[in-house]
Parts: sequence; structure tokens; C-alpha cells
Amino acid sequence: MAFLSAMMSVAEPTGVWQTIIKAFEAGVGSYILAVVLITLIIRIIWAPLDTINKKFNKKNSRIQAKMQPELEKIKAKYGADKNLLNRKTQEVYKRYNFSMTGSCLFMLLFLGLNLLIFFSLFAGLNSMADYKISQEYDYLKYNYANMLNLTDKQYSQNNTAFFENYQNLTFEVKDETIIAKDENGQVVAQEQYKTDFSYQTDEDLLDEEGNVVLDEQTGQPIKVTVSSDEAIYDLVVKYISPQQKLDEEGNPVFDGENPVYQDEYVGNKIVSGEITYKKAIDEMASNFIYSTYQNRPEKSSFLWIENYWIADSPFKNSIFSYDEFVTEIGSNNVSEYEKTIYNSFIPNLDARAGRVNGYLILAVLSIGISFLSIWLSNMTNKKKGEKVKQPTATKVMMFVLPIIMGIFAIFYNSVFAIYLVVGQAINAVLAPIENLIIKKWDEHDEKKEQEKQNSVVSYRRK
Repeated sequence: MAFLSAMMSVAEPTGVWQTIIKAFEAGVGSYILAVVLITLIIRIIWAPLDTINKKFNKKNSRIQAKMQPELEKIKAKYGADKNLLNRKTQEVYKRYNFSMTGSCLFMLLFLGLNLLIFFSLFAGLNSMADYKISQEYDYLKYNYANMLNLTDKQYSQNNTAFFENYQNLTFEVKDETIIAKDENGQVVAQEQYKTDFSYQTDEDLLDEEGNVVLDEQTGQPIKVTVSSDEAIYDLVVKYISPQQKLDEEGNPVFDGENPVYQDEYVGNKIVSGEITYKKAIDEMASNFIYSTYQNRPEKSSFLWIENYWIADSPFKNSIFSYDEFVTEIGSNNVSEYEKTIYNSFIPNLDARAGRVNGYLILAVLSIGISFLSIWLSNMTNKKKGEKVKQPTATKVMMFVLPIIMGIFAIFYNSVFAIYLVVGQAINAVLAPIENLIIKKWDEHDEKKEQEKQNSVVSYRRK
């Protein structure tokens, strides 16, 4: 529903990653497929740098292994003299053409670029998740408010026949109009669909001292304007969740309106089996919102995951409680009336359509595939039959990194978890190719080194 875009609680993100993903989504028609394709492209572009980094690390590891016996002897002999020890160490480095600074600088640059991509994309997908969650709620909220507005007009006109036939009524939004139809599909009521419920009252706006505020241009008193959310709140309070308004000090305020309470029966007759207006309107609203949710234009389900903007976890529900909703999109994006509006229809929808959002499958996959990817990558550090002692840090990261990936998959949205799983899977597939390239590279280097040594020996014989 494009005409709702201006009323969204959370502004649509416009960052680099969001723009790129939206462009891909427009082309392939699926947000998940767009993320998968972008992940594939990122990994393919990144593969040459990754191969160079692995080759560089492998070369340095082997040089360090060759230098280690000499460095240990120097340390034992000159350990008491730090200046002499450093000088002798630098002589060994020079003889082996090894630069500790250059080695660390390249690794830090590679790591920095990797982290920049990881966390910028993580932040981008999180902001998009907040927007999409807010977008879905606002879509339901304004459909709900428009249904109540149509109902309010019928109630105000004392159209009792409309309510007596409530069980057979269906509602739909078409051409920016909300329509109520009977069991024969005939239109029985309709109203223009509103994206803004705000209106101006006849009451003068007062400043903090109680003086009337005047318009600077016309000099006329400025009238109090009721915000869109307050107007929706008033409809909810009147028909769904009757409650007294409170002033700033928490005292009840009588506003002269007569909410639809339980003792007001359809037809104004208390007869066994008849229903109240509140019950009828509540049931119509509940059915309409359930239908709206089931047929919403942009669904966020993927395989076993009901809402991929939420974590794939049995500890997460596909429909938020109000507190979870506020935590997700931020308290600055909800009005003072939001809690009453939200709780007037979302808990009922949750009871009918909500379920656990997943089963930790993405977390398990991200851990397993990440471990496999690292293990395959580490195979580049040795030749067949060769035993190379891996640094302790490398061994630790082989287990720590997959756990970190799993934590991200458990506690953050499923879209980012899918990015992690796909990315690690591509890394695992590319690892044998990178191994082959590095092997050929090593053979080429060894051949050149052998030719260089033969040339030196031949020259000495002459």
C-alpha cells in the first residue's frame, strides 16, 4: 500500500548497503535472494584478496619456522642485552628477507577491510529490519484504524442493521477506500481510506502560562490540533479498550464522550443471546486484522522461518509483544498513545497467527559451516605429509569464530544469519580452489628459487 509510506514510524534507511540490496530486490523480486546474490558477489570479489592473504601468511609462517632455531639461540646468548638482542634479531630477519612490520600491516589492512564489510552490512540489515517491522505494524495499524473509523460512522448514524449482520460482514481496502460487504458481496458501507487521522479542534491553544497562542502572520488564535495517533487512540478507547483518560498528574479526565460499554446491546435490547456493540466491533476488527495479516502484500517468511526480520529461534515469537516491539524499533519511534493502540489488536492477532519464529537451524548451520570453512582454509598451511605446528591463536580462532557466528545468528535477525551461512558456505566451496592456486604459486616460487640457486652455483664454478 504505497500511499501509507509517508506515515511510517521508522524512516526507510538510505545507506549504501540498503540501497544496493533494494536495487537487487527490485531485480529478482525477493529480499532473501537479493542478499544471497550480494553475498556471492562480495565473496567472489573478496576471493583474490583472501588468496593473497593466505599465501602471504603461509610464506611468513614457513620463514618464521626456519628462523625459529636461530632466534632461540640468539635469545639464549644475548638475552641479557636487549639492544644487542634486537640487533642480532634484525640481522636474522634481513637474511631471510622478513619484515615483521610489513607482515603485520598487511594482516591488519586485510582484517580491517573484512570487519568494515561485516559490521557495516550488519548495521545496514539491522536498520532495515527495524524499518520492515515498523512498516508491517503500521500497515496493520492503519487498516485497523480505518475499519474502526468506518464502524464509528455507522454507530454514529445509529445504523443498527449494520451491527446485527456483523458476523457476515467482510472488509477490504480498494482504490484508497475501505469497504464493508455483506454475505452476498454487496457493499453496505464505505469510507475513504485515511493515512492521517489528525484534525483541528475549536479549542484555543494555550501556552504554559495559560495565555492564548496567536498566529504570528494572521494574529488569530491557534487552534488545538489532535494528532493522528491520538485520534486513533480515541477510536480504540471508544470501541475496543474503554478507559478513562488521565491528565499529566495521572488524574482521570471526563471528556463527555460515551464509550461503547458492555451494557450497550445491539438494538438496545437486553435479550438472551444478543451481543454488545463492543463485542461485535471487537470480533469484526479481530477477523479483519487476521485476514489483513494473512494477505499482507509483503510477507517476510522463508522456509521454516515465519518472519526473517526476527532471529531464527524458538525463544522468539513471530509477532512481538509491545515491549519487544519498542525495544526493536526504539522508544523514540512510538507515540504516547501507541501502547493502547498496539495492545488493542496485536495480542489477539498473536493468539491466532503467532508462533515460534524458528528452531536455531541457522545458528547450527552458521557454526558448522564456519568451522568447516576455517578448517579447509587452514589446509593451505601445509603440503601433503608435512606437519606444520599451527599458532595457538589460529587453533583458538578455529573454535571461537564459529561460536561468534552462532551468537550473531541466535540474537539478531535471520536475514543477517542467512548472509553468514551463505558467506561461509561460499568460503568452504572456494577453499579447495584457493588451495590449488596457492599450491601452484608455491611450486612456481620454488622453481624460481631453484633456478636462482643453480645460477649461483654455475657462476661460482666459472
